Amino acid sequence: MYKNRIHAGEVLLKEIIKRGLEKSFSFLFAVPRGGVEVAYPIAKALKLPIIPLIIHKIPASYNSELAIGAVSIAGEVVLNELAEEEGKDYLENVKIRVLEELKRREKSFGVEFDYKKIKGKDVLLIDDGIATGETLFLAAKTLHNFQPAKVYIAAPVSSMEGYSKLLQFGELLCPVIDRYFYAVSQYYEEFPQLSEEKVKEYIQKSAKFAAP
Repeated sequence: MYKNRIHAGEVLLKEIIKRGLEKSFSFLFAVPRGGVEVAYPIAKALKLPIIPLIIHKIPASYNSELAIGAVSIAGEVVLNELAEEEGKDYLENVKIRVLEELKRREKSFGVEFDYKKIKGKDVLLIDDGIATGETLFLAAKTLHNFQPAKVYIAAPVSSMEGYSKLLQFGELLCPVIDRYFYAVSQYYEEFPQLSEEKVKEYIQKSAKFAAP
């Protein structure tokens, strides 16, 4: 059980140091919102700025709460089986709308990143937990499209399903893998919803203590 996301990040940092990886990463990515808070103590120790890798669900046309897929800030798309019920025009139009929202959020965080920079580099990708693995799957897939040398994926806790799904993308750092996983929140004493302002604060602070 983790006290909160900062504590979870400190535990992940110990795992990174234990494996001798503290000087391995050229870039540190985190999935907003919770992943950014987990990444903060790691970014501080490794002197790397947090780059938000923003993912947003694609809603069903008949239910805005139902996800039929997701889009990453780099324009990468994954769709699930529910998307088969949607028309081609709807999928194209909603992708454009979601990408516009991602660009708005990127601008609000004050970070615009050229993903071509990661080619041939080792990168670290962080989130606050892995349930089905779909969000991190898309995030890792997005990074792989820009040909990094290796992607390391770090999360404090994961389901067996999510962990297995992500193994194809690189090395996983995950202290807790639970076959009886129910929800990410059950592994935290405190698991508040983070505001965009708080996420922005973590990102801006990490930029200040990052190495030149």
